[in-house]
Amino acid sequence: MTEPTSPDPNHQPAPGAEPGTPGAPGEEPAGRDLGATISALAEDISERVTVFVDKATPVVRDAAARASELVAKAGEAAGPAAHRAAEATESLGGKVAAKGRDIAADLRRSNASADSPADAPAPADAPAVDAAPASDTASTADSAPGAGDPPAS
Repeated sequence: MTEPTSPDPNHQPAPGAEPGTPGAPGEEPAGRDLGATISALAEDISERVTVFVDKATPVVRDAAARASELVAKAGEAAGPAAHRAAEATESLGGKVAAKGRDIAADLRRSNASADSPADAPAPADAPAVDAAPASDTASTADSAPGAGDPPAS
């Protein structure tokens, strides 16, 4: 590798240099020699890349197979974990719903007791306060004063 791969464009031949040596009179232009050198280098690089690809392909395939196996194991483990999470969510959801119903009933009782005086007995024809949870379809706009009234013209 001590030989130069391309001729020196600033090289001046020694006086009386023999034909065939770089810079000698009557030699072919340096562009042809440079083109041949570039072609040789490109061919060498191409061969090396081909060898690299041939050796790397089995290694890459093996790595991909191992990654696929890990994904399969993770998928198998995810199923039971998801079932356990769903069961825990169901249990917690039931507890939260029961607590919400209790709070709603307490609020309705305290609201009913605040509306009527504690010393005055309830009128006999007054409807009983219902402690059941409100329906899902009821909205706050329906209970607002004038909500059922037609719009004023």
